[in-house]
Amino acid sequence: MRKSERKGTEGYRGQGGLTLVETLIAVVIGIIILVGAFIVAGQVLSSNRLSNTETDIASIEGGVKQLYAGQGNYNGLTNQVAINAGVFPTDMVGTGTPVDSWQGAVMLEPGTTVSSNYGGDFAIQMASVSQSACIKLATYQYGTWVAFSINGTSLYSPGNPIAAGSSPTPLASGDCTPGSTNTLLWIVG
Repeated sequence: MRKSERKGTEGYRGQGGLTLVETLIAVVIGIIILVGAFIVAGQVLSSNRLSNTETDIASIEGGVKQLYAGQGNYNGLTNQVAINAGVFPTDMVGTGTPVDSWQGAVMLEPGTTVSSNYGGDFAIQMASVSQSACIKLATYQYGTWVAFSINGTSLYSPGNPIAAGSSPTPLASGDCTPGSTNTLLWIVG
């Protein structure tokens, strides 16, 4: 065997696969990347659900107002009437019962069902809303509704107007409970 051939063979002896430490470092880096991807994906999903819910509320509000235009009140408004008239976005009534982005029940009813104070209004109610979504939805078009309540506690209403300089975020933060058990009620005029 020639010297040059031996030298080439010896060069391969020092080259092996990855060491155990190098492999562990690669695995740890891969796990960190995967965890980061799951966190970001969860945040994006949550943000999309919130955005979809805000769009759904606006769509329901417009649809009900158009359906009852010129009638002076919302007597007879039920989920079934709204479903039959196509008021709910189709993704909300896939199973026949209106649900929000978190699969919580959504209910429409005349304002008088909630209180005699809301005779010419109607109510949109969402149940099973998470605490973070509850706080964020409380600020959605804050102050533009006739009334808004969280878990039966009025954030504002005709008899309980918005205090000058108040912020809905700390108010909602105190009323929205941990978990996905919050019920939100919008009174729409």
